[in-house]
Amino acid sequence: MATRNVALLAKASEEITPAFAAFLSPMAAMALALGLWAFAAQLALTSQFPIAGGALSDWRVWMLIAGGLEMAALRFRSQTTNR
Repeated sequence: MATRNVALLAKASEEITPAFAAFLSPMAAMALALGLWAFAAQLALTSQFPIAGGALSDWRVWMLIAGGLEMAALRFRSQTTNR
């Protein structure tokens, strides 16, 4: 019974991973856009950034989020092509 559950989980993982990877790159692009907007707002090149306080108001946090999401997308894509 446990072997069957592991096989079903592996099959579900194979089906979900490509879909999950497809959503990560657009999410990374949006985080990059927010990071660039926050950076431009800090330089007074654009209007004020809507997130005024907290960790998400810093452009570096958004850049780290964007990089992490894109790295995860690349990792998931490489897992799907190796199978």
